[in-house]
Amino acid sequence: MNEPTLSIGEIAKLFDIPASTIRYWEDKEIFASRRNDDNDYRTFNMQSMIELLDVIFYRNLNVPIHKMKHFNKHSPETIYRILQDTGEEVEQELKTLQHKLAGIKHRKEQLEELFALKNRGYQVETFEIEKIVSVDMSNKEDIQVQLEFLSNFVLYRAEGVDEKTQMGISVPKDYDRQKEILWEKPSSNRKYITCLIECDAEDLEKNNLEEHIQKVSKQGYQVKQVISTYLATASDEYDIAVDYYKGWIEVE
Repeated sequence: MNEPTLSIGEIAKLFDIPASTIRYWEDKEIFASRRNDDNDYRTFNMQSMIELLDVIFYRNLNVPIHKMKHFNKHSPETIYRILQDTGEEVEQELKTLQHKLAGIKHRKEQLEELFALKNRGYQVETFEIEKIVSVDMSNKEDIQVQLEFLSNFVLYRAEGVDEKTQMGISVPKDYDRQKEILWEKPSSNRKYITCLIECDAEDLEKNNLEEHIQKVSKQGYQVKQVISTYLATASDEYDIAVDYYKGWIEVE
């Protein structure tokens, strides 16, 4: 009694994979279908279906194509080594994805902070940054520090000096590379009032900082310096690119 067989189209529909994928695997000698003696069409019996399922299973595990040639002829030991190598590659990919997920989570938190600052008034908060150093936008190391988390990019302005806004990056207290120190966290506690600072993306000096300083001053505070941590860049209602910062106004 002849064993029932299926065509490549029927197999593709049954396994929910393109017929072109099956042909590609066959070309790469990963899988070998049987042939009809009369017309040389591909046919699939029970054994070839099991072999194809095996190929799909290992491909779903991310086993590389180049390691799957004549896969059904490998010894159990060889298959184990291939899976060991693939497992290590997947673990590395997982670490990369986790890092990306952390970046997505952090950026969402920055945007949520932007929304909160838009909707609330001035608020006293604890400032966590320990040190700010100058930044060189042509320096690869400085760029990498910013890429790690874009909130590392800060603007610093000391009142009563030249009142010029300086660009910097926030770094740990023990950061000891040769950089100009713009600010270090003082030993005594200081008071910081937070607000949303909006800067023209093309010109940092075009911002709403003076408006905030005037409002805070009217509340009886003396402004000492302002530190702004980067949140996001987006377009406003006029389709103008705006850099958004969380402003930390030191007052006394």
